Amino acid sequence: MNKIYNYKNSHSIFLSKGSIWLYMLMFISTQLLSGCVDYNDEAKAISANIQINAPAEFTAGGNLSGRTITLTSNTGNTLTAKTDNNGIAAFNQIIPDVYSISTSWDIDQKEYTAATGKVASEGYFATISGNANNQLIKSDDKISLNTNLVAGASLLISKIYYAGSKDNNNKNYSAGQYLEIYNQTNSDIDVSGLYIGLVETNAPPAYTLDNLKDVYKDTVVLCKQIYRIPTTTSHIIPPGGTILLTNSAIDHTVNGTQEQNLLTADYEAKDGSGKTVNNAATPALEFIFSTFAGISKMNLFNGGPNGIIIFRVKEGVASFGTTYPYGKTKGSLFSIVPKKYIIDGVDILKYSATGIDIATKHMSGDIDGGYTYINSINGYNGEVIYRKTSTRRGTNGHKILQDSNNSINDFQTSTTINIREYDE
Repeated sequence: MNKIYNYKNSHSIFLSKGSIWLYMLMFISTQLLSGCVDYNDEAKAISANIQINAPAEFTAGGNLSGRTITLTSNTGNTLTAKTDNNGIAAFNQIIPDVYSISTSWDIDQKEYTAATGKVASEGYFATISGNANNQLIKSDDKISLNTNLVAGASLLISKIYYAGSKDNNNKNYSAGQYLEIYNQTNSDIDVSGLYIGLVETNAPPAYTLDNLKDVYKDTVVLCKQIYRIPTTTSHIIPPGGTILLTNSAIDHTVNGTQEQNLLTADYEAKDGSGKTVNNAATPALEFIFSTFAGISKMNLFNGGPNGIIIFRVKEGVASFGTTYPYGKTKGSLFSIVPKKYIIDGVDILKYSATGIDIATKHMSGDIDGGYTYINSINGYNGEVIYRKTSTRRGTNGHKILQDSNNSINDFQTSTTINIREYDE
């Protein structure tokens, strides 16, 4: 027997060894349970209120109610909520995490005039867009989301097929990669002289977004390859029409069931190495610049990241200059493209086992506030990225594609949609 003294009452209490161990276990369990509260706090569901701030141009007010706000986690899961009359969207019972926050909606001529006090031309439309990437929501937060007014673009990068697929022998197949560019306007557009740039996608990046802000004051984009549509003749795209660019303008359906017949491609990036099958009947894209000697075909990564821009400039890209990776004086050289010439850009990130790799984002928010991606780490899943169709129509009835300047909102993936199509 062990003896325990209660000094307060001067009485002796005798307990067995088994009882002592029982009390000790009860004490330890109590302490562990009480200590769990703090450690589990971050796993508890929380609430968050997202407040929309109107664009600076909305000097006369503007309707912020009924707008959809989307939260996208790094694993690709999405949550949506509508704003109230004060422009606040309430998210309840959400898991603490890092989210990308986005919103967008269209306004017409009447709404623009009411919100800005300015008169717009007939047929005017614009998009209100807001985004915040890598936003940690860990407690009951109120988050402010700024928005911008984005006028409707003339030409849009409308479809990007970079993933590739498995061929008839279940081998990786990349030859059928292609890009589409869409005429959003109500008028014919001559695309001769249009530049297509493939954005620098080194791993790690040659320049992070913070590096670009530090050195170039956030006024440029770095490209690893640049092509141009030939200027020797006009190439007119009608309203709702597209141009199709590829590395190999052949019928790829004979090689894989998820591939496309690209015999109707408008231009081809000719492969100087001779490793890619080219079509002599398809005009060549002018090969203007490449970081990599010996690579003349479009250097698209099957799993991402990728970045595409289109731009016009009279002076030619030689005037832009080049740069080495941040902090280096040798190595690969990249073309420095001023943002003021850019018509459209799409930032494509890499999907990983832990979700979307935000660190692979290369474009600032005024080019692409968000990003898009395929649902594969290494590609070869047959997915193509393409723009959603908006509710608007052009004067001749052609589709108006969604353009909020945020690829999270604007793009979706498919394994079945055909070239030059935007509805499945």
